Amino acid sequence: MNQQYFVLEQLFQKTQVERTLECTDLFGNIIRCTFEWKPPVCKETLKILKNEFNLNLPEDYEKFLFMSNGAILYNDDEDSGYRLLSLEEAIQYTEKKKKGGYDGIKDDWLIFMSNLFDSDFLLFDMSRMNRNQYILDGIADEREEEWRYLKWDFRTLMNLLFRVNGDNFWRY
Repeated sequence: MNQQYFVLEQLFQKTQVERTLECTDLFGNIIRCTFEWKPPVCKETLKILKNEFNLNLPEDYEKFLFMSNGAILYNDDEDSGYRLLSLEEAIQYTEKKKKGGYDGIKDDWLIFMSNLFDSDFLLFDMSRMNRNQYILDGIADEREEEWRYLKWDFRTLMNLLFRVNGDNFWRY
């Protein structure tokens, strides 16, 4: 596993008691962002779901699931924030999107994070786990073939998201 600093662990620890942090938005305003953490997944459940749905997940995402099986990150109650999906939610949400008109979502793609204030989401391309570029930016008003791969793995994406206080920097 990559030994790079994993900021989700620090956010988890820092927001256990006081669930809010003061953050600076893109315009320099101080805002209060909330974080919510779900109970961790148990090893047996993870193993069963991975086998049942033929999931090839990033090691750092699995590490996150053992810490918190889903989370709300950087929710400012106005126009930002993310839902980092639990594994069960990721499976259900991906199936829902496939049935709801996103028929270009491939069987080896899994939606793992959604925006709280629009319909965009990020996906793992589980057929590309041996590369660093396995995360797709699912933009709701674009066709699936127009979606682009991000150039970071899960850990790096989360670390960069922290650096920019929850802004969707990958779009700039």
